[in-house]
Amino acid sequence: MRVFLVDDEFLQRALVKKTVDWNSLGMEICGEAEDGEEALKKILEEKPDILIMDINIPYMNGIEVSKKVKVIFPEIQVIILTAYGEFEYAREALSFGAVSFVLKPLDPEELTKELQKCKEKLEHIYRQKSSVKKMQKDQFLLEQLSGMVPSENQQSKWEEMKIPFDKPLSVALIRPENKQQNNKMAEEMEEIIQDYFPVYEMISMNQGYAFILFGEENMEYQIQLLCTYMQEIMNSKRNWNGGISRVFSDIRELKAAYQEAYSAARKGKTEQKILIYEPVDMFQFIRSSLYDSEVFLYYIRKNEYEMLTKEIGEMFIQMEEQNVLSDTAVYISTDILIHICLYMSELGVDFSLVVEKEQRQLTGLQNNGGIEEIRSVLMCILEKCRICAAENKLPATKKKVNDAVDFIDSNYSRIDMSLNLVADTIGVNASYLSNIFKKEKGCSLSKYLTQTRLEQAKKYLTEYPDKTLIEIAESIGYSDVYYFSKNFKKYYGISPSKYQEERKM
Repeated sequence: MRVFLVDDEFLQRALVKKTVDWNSLGMEICGEAEDGEEALKKILEEKPDILIMDINIPYMNGIEVSKKVKVIFPEIQVIILTAYGEFEYAREALSFGAVSFVLKPLDPEELTKELQKCKEKLEHIYRQKSSVKKMQKDQFLLEQLSGMVPSENQQSKWEEMKIPFDKPLSVALIRPENKQQNNKMAEEMEEIIQDYFPVYEMISMNQGYAFILFGEENMEYQIQLLCTYMQEIMNSKRNWNGGISRVFSDIRELKAAYQEAYSAARKGKTEQKILIYEPVDMFQFIRSSLYDSEVFLYYIRKNEYEMLTKEIGEMFIQMEEQNVLSDTAVYISTDILIHICLYMSELGVDFSLVVEKEQRQLTGLQNNGGIEEIRSVLMCILEKCRICAAENKLPATKKKVNDAVDFIDSNYSRIDMSLNLVADTIGVNASYLSNIFKKEKGCSLSKYLTQTRLEQAKKYLTEYPDKTLIEIAESIGYSDVYYFSKNFKKYYGISPSKYQEERKM
């Protein structure tokens, strides 16, 4: 840690520098000044962690300097040096955040004790900040892996979090059946990964542990070696499997890489517990699969949606089992959509307008989507088709409510989330939205937001047992931890702190 000295007496500064064992404290003197104006200028340049300052210095006294510095660097620790007769004067320094004061003549042992207190306080602050940053980083990466936040136009965010933006990457996923084995297994895998990929990120997920591996061009050979060594470890472990994606050009394709790793992990077998993803050719799959657009259209015309859903579900299971690429799944889904649009036009419905949102979703998933996501979008299209076929119209209110739900689900962590914000975003009057939301969902928008936040809080309390309630509250949109705790207990009958403690057992 860096320490800055301010005292107008040269001998006093020399005494401080000489009588304290700075090395044992893990500190160094980064600068010194003999008056307030000089001190303020140098402190802004050096950005020290700790400031030791005499209360009576020329031009600008110690209290004035401390006040100004605290505004700019609120975490800086200030130790005031003062004579006994200045005791009451020094109390003012304590009122605005000076850590403590040490009486003159200086006692090196007393100063060392105060420095140690400063160090402990700073370490606590830095740990908290580091913990929050790690939590924010993991949450951001989880959102990227799941596709909750688009990777496009995120370069500044990646750079801020010190994550390589333009390096080739692959994703390795390991999945346990027994969550109690997670930590030890993840540590073993991490040791191996460090040998092959010095730059990586590890994320704890419900599905296991994901490792984002950053390399250089032609990193396929490293992936093969890593797979071999991971296989050796997994052969000695029961109830574990894993998958590794192919190499992708940069972080913008992170979601697709994760989907490949997940797909490969699902195929892990007893004799080969970790696999590298191998895609299936589009036309090869179409020739050998259950896909038949005419049969699907027949079911739609006959209103046999239960049979249609079953057939499509089985087709998508085939896609997952055969490692079909997302562009193949989107191609087939789009073909089905075209046939549906033609059929709906016979009923006088421009179905392309009804499913405008889903069309955009399919396009976005073409090169960066998962099979399950694509299936979900197609099922949504079929459901809208069923409704339109029966009513020849799409309930406008339902669409607006669905838009509101989508916005809340994606932005519940915003502190400013409110009925007015949601209404402005989807383009309706707040009072109107309040009425239709309650009719459609059976609860108020505010209650739905609270439920969404608290469900996410339960997840965080389980997945991040070492995080403070303040950190978790802020991550789900609560600025007041007391209000968060009160709501949590009201909904679940248990305080969040107790819920978190039970998950640690």
